[in-house]
Amino acid sequence: MSEDSEDSVVPEALAEALAAEHAAVHGYEYLRGVAEGAPRRDAAGGYAHRHKALRDALHAAAVDRGVGPEPARASYPLPEERDQAGLDAFAAGLEETAARAYLWLAASDDAELRSTAARALQETTVRALAWGGELDALPGFEQA
Repeated sequence: MSEDSEDSVVPEALAEALAAEHAAVHGYEYLRGVAEGAPRRDAAGGYAHRHKALRDALHAAAVDRGVGPEPARASYPLPEERDQAGLDAFAAGLEETAARAYLWLAASDDAELRSTAARALQETTVRALAWGGELDALPGFEQA
């Protein structure tokens, strides 16, 4: 991004999206370990892999744009309930958090980041639905 097209959204939006990806990776690795049944463990593992790829892409984008990426925290909140409904709600929540972050990143003037954010917003919405989440009229927006 050139200095002439300075985009004030980028640093904060990148930081939020990267934080959401760190949390999603942590959460899905946890789910992969506690989910009942191979299909659910496999889904959690596959989603963890996808979130790792997005995390790495966002990290690289931050470095390329001179934004100091925050490292992952040592731990993130985990669900108190370990039954299927509680774990599904936790996974849907991870995706909803990521969707909100990507929605903000989609407002960037940076075309590459907008494209990444749009694809990721679509993917997070599909994954949230796979875990039983609700389809919002505008995924990523808080409901009033």
